[in-house]
Amino acid sequence: MNYFPNATELTIKEYFRPADDSISITLNRLVPLKLITKLTMNSYRFTFEQTVELIRFVPNLHTLKLNSGGRYETTPELIKQSDNFQYVSHTNKIKNLELPDWCRLERIVLYDDLFPRVEYLKTGMNRRDIGEIIRYLLSKNNHETRHLLFLCISRIPKICLREINMLIKQEKLLDDYSIKFINHDLYLWW
Repeated sequence: MNYFPNATELTIKEYFRPADDSISITLNRLVPLKLITKLTMNSYRFTFEQTVELIRFVPNLHTLKLNSGGRYETTPELIKQSDNFQYVSHTNKIKNLELPDWCRLERIVLYDDLFPRVEYLKTGMNRRDIGEIIRYLLSKNNHETRHLLFLCISRIPKICLREINMLIKQEKLLDDYSIKFINHDLYLWW
């Protein structure tokens, strides 16, 4: 029985603990997962694999906010080969993605493979990793097959605006773009 039959948004907090059933079975008893369009996960209890399993059963999800990257139970290479990962990467409709602060390139690549239709990405990055992540996200080969149009890097120093602008121009990563720094967040769109 669904207690909230018309819910379209779901937030999972730290204190949520599913029963012995899978996360999707437990949640589907509370809300119809097929109606959820926005999911926010504020819990460190879930592994990356459990998060992917849940997303598999939320077919109309277009906005995903993860406040925890989730720990891996296996290596990223094995995760990518799993049935759940393959299914989600080919069928999900996620266009807006917010990742936890301080994502490294390995994690960005994993999310990029999992959510290839993302148009808006917001994440934090360590300053020393920004260059390689920007190169990856804006590379010509990657850019031609991706939908990403808008990037927000949260809580970085203002000097990064100039550094990223120089990187884009020197390496000719984009021809036509805008870049702004507002309230400690850098916004880049093209």
